[in-house]
Amino acid sequence: MDKEGQGRILADRIAALSPEKRALLELALKGRGQPAQAPASEAQRHRPSLGTLALLPEVTPSFSWLMAGQASPDSEQARHLAQARRELRGALFRGIDLSACEHVLGFGCGRGLELAALAERLGKFQIVGHTASSDEAEAAREAVKARSLEGRIGIVTGELGRAGPEAGFDLAFGLEALGHTLERGQLFAALGSRVKEGGRLVIGDLFLKTGLSLPHIDRLALPSVDELIALLSGNGFLAVDCVDAAQEVANFLYDPALETHLSQLGWKQEDARAEGARTNAAIGGLLRGGAAAYLLLIAEKQRELDPQQLEALNRERLLAAKRYSELPHNWLYSPQWRPVASPPRLAQEVHPETPVRQVHCLVFADKGGLSEDLSRHVRGAGGKCTLVHRGDEFRRNEDGSYSVPLRNPEAFLRVVDEVSREGLVPSHVVYLWGLDVPKPDGLSVAQLQDEALDACGGVLYLTQALLKGSAGTAVSPSLWVITRGAQRVGDEAFPGLLSSPLWGLGKAIAYEHPELDCRRVDLTPRRGEDEAGQLWTEFLAHDREDQVTFRNGTRHVLRLGRYRQWDWEQAGRLQFKADATYLVTGGLGGLGLLVARWMVERGARNLVLLGRKRASDVSTDEVREMRGRGATIVSLAGVSVDSDLDYVMAGISKRMPPLRGIIHAATEVDDGILVHQTRERFGRVFTAKVSGAWNLHRWLADKELDFFLSLSSSTSLMGASGQSNHLAATAFLDGLAEYRRSLGLHGQSSSWGAWAQPGDEAAQALDSRMRKRGVGMMHSQQAFAVLEQVFGQVPAVAGVMPIHWPTFLGGLPGDDLPPLFADFWSDAGPGRAGSEIRHELVRRVRGSSREEARSAVLTYFRERVARILEMGTAQLPEPEQTLHELGLDSLMGVELKKLLLTELRVEFPLQALLAGKSIVELADSLYEALRSGASRVFEKE
Repeated sequence: MDKEGQGRILADRIAALSPEKRALLELALKGRGQPAQAPASEAQRHRPSLGTLALLPEVTPSFSWLMAGQASPDSEQARHLAQARRELRGALFRGIDLSACEHVLGFGCGRGLELAALAERLGKFQIVGHTASSDEAEAAREAVKARSLEGRIGIVTGELGRAGPEAGFDLAFGLEALGHTLERGQLFAALGSRVKEGGRLVIGDLFLKTGLSLPHIDRLALPSVDELIALLSGNGFLAVDCVDAAQEVANFLYDPALETHLSQLGWKQEDARAEGARTNAAIGGLLRGGAAAYLLLIAEKQRELDPQQLEALNRERLLAAKRYSELPHNWLYSPQWRPVASPPRLAQEVHPETPVRQVHCLVFADKGGLSEDLSRHVRGAGGKCTLVHRGDEFRRNEDGSYSVPLRNPEAFLRVVDEVSREGLVPSHVVYLWGLDVPKPDGLSVAQLQDEALDACGGVLYLTQALLKGSAGTAVSPSLWVITRGAQRVGDEAFPGLLSSPLWGLGKAIAYEHPELDCRRVDLTPRRGEDEAGQLWTEFLAHDREDQVTFRNGTRHVLRLGRYRQWDWEQAGRLQFKADATYLVTGGLGGLGLLVARWMVERGARNLVLLGRKRASDVSTDEVREMRGRGATIVSLAGVSVDSDLDYVMAGISKRMPPLRGIIHAATEVDDGILVHQTRERFGRVFTAKVSGAWNLHRWLADKELDFFLSLSSSTSLMGASGQSNHLAATAFLDGLAEYRRSLGLHGQSSSWGAWAQPGDEAAQALDSRMRKRGVGMMHSQQAFAVLEQVFGQVPAVAGVMPIHWPTFLGGLPGDDLPPLFADFWSDAGPGRAGSEIRHELVRRVRGSSREEARSAVLTYFRERVARILEMGTAQLPEPEQTLHELGLDSLMGVELKKLLLTELRVEFPLQALLAGKSIVELADSLYEALRSGASRVFEKE
């Protein structure tokens, strides 16, 4: 066999290895041919260090840990490094009340920087720092002296067993100390004797998860997980909390240009620093491959259990360590507007399906003249443009434009049909009526709700018309929703509050009907120059960005980003004022009631709980329990009607302490897919959320509040099927938070994932299904830990969602990921569904006999129906069954439609899926589309 053939066999065998074995093989090969080095004990003493490691939730392509460590302190790289290390320290001491500690031991303290940082930030406790190196001890003493901390920190060397106070330490901690420790058995024996009963041992360090011995691994001198279990158990320590941050440390160490960076720094091959950098790179490989862990461990000193019992419990807990991504502080996100370059206005950038000469814009014209400017751009470039004005009745005007009444859905369908019958099927439908929405100032509750419903109603009716009108066409038009000042970028004014619901509705359209390619564009609050040109450039650009703002000529795009400013030091310390009153809408059920009880536990003693429905037996019991804690609880009606709120506020003013905080958790559910929604159904949801929030704002705009917080579902950030009215109403709450902040008032809107109460079996079953899609549920204790942070200095709009991004993104079918999630694309990994599925199915359709091809498509379709219905793979639905017989409702129909579109790039009209046809009939329609190469399944008469 030639070398090429041997190479292929070797490559195939390597590819078949598990990630852990590949990482070990890579590390072993790196050790081949290297000169013999000192034994492990010497390596432990002299291994070069380039500073403690750190945590990055995602790989940051522009970041290099090596270059950041050498950069100036005020550089972006250095700031990124400092933030990553602060996160590690915060996570290390999670759940530890340092204010209750008097005596603290830091072992393996190195040059004392961690000790000094801890002493400067927290508590008044005394610290003993221990190191085996006299050189490090001297450097640590200098660091302590430079910060004037000699009275609080003492540095010792030698035997640890006699260090510290006679009564023992409340807390002992070590950060990446064990790999540099010569005798770990002696160290843990000393810790076992010096930490008092009930005291805590905190460790952050690297551990091998394999027993395989290779010289190159042995030289790293890393302890194993098994060794850690034995050391803990033999010295009276019980693990109480263990987290594995392997992926986050691997993200931190990821540096594909390491050798280039070493060359830029001038570090030669034999330089000890270069050796340390390559060692870190090797550790990163072990962590990525699963052969090592980075454990953040909290253990308690106790005497009740014998070593055998301790070993069993410690093994169970360490081997089942939580992923770092599951800690609540990773659940906080915020939508962020980021400046980007505008797409080039070039003809070759036009999407191939819509060259300029075939562009036909159906423009719902504003009253400010932008529609006329846009029309001139379109026609000047050789395209066509039809204007639709808002009028009292439907009519065709002499200039070829149309007039349409806003509240008449049939009129929208008629204008779409008439334009299409004339051979002018629109390629772009541009909704500019949102530019004419009034400012909110001075509007009553009823007026504001009417205006908000009108703003949404036009887009809703237009969307329904497009879906019905395009059922017989090969290509759906793209829908563009244009607003002005409906999004807040930076600290600007916020006049477009009433058009902000259009952004929530647009998100629902994009989620339910990706074939409409719904784009949302927000223009500068005051009309700028060449806005028509900016829009025309957006139309022509082959650009996936679907949420864009323009400010002073700068284009911004929307991203969901992590909110990294978790306040570890104040965690668990929030207290509400006993001499203040707090008002909770939706407070007689669901989330509002949970929050009210938590507020009482945190010191609130005067609560007004508002609800539009009668209190249930459960809420009555909860209120009785809160009163038993000494709280004054008043239960009253809702706040969406002026007179009701007048009564509430008058009662608070006369009988209770000053009102200092609002939690708006009222909600109303009226779910339904877009084609079934109406203005009336939107109105029911808006009454609870929009009108209630605006009424509270009007009443309290001149009052001094500690917080004004709206709570809603995370679907407002992530999107969902069948919740267009909810998404629109929640977008208003987000806008109201920004509006209040623009006025210098407190305002915050947070969107939450699903909560689970202990013992809720239904919630546990739902959690299991959700986790398979990468989204978890929050236990109430964890959720409140995040809610506490929401009361701090967080952005006006925040989301709280436990998401495992590799699973979530890996489960999204299709090749293209939503731009909103671009920060997490690096987590998606290779084997995503999409092009391979389409390629294989099309190959079989076009390369097999008709019967074999129809059978393949039928099998595919049955499997997808089973997935949507969560039937499992053991039994697929019968070909002659209808989707209705199987229990597939309209919301499931939307999910099935989206799945077919993203996997096969074929649009299957929702009406056809819900028309009562059998599975085999629907599969045959899909087969015809795949055979002909069509992008749409045509409905058969």
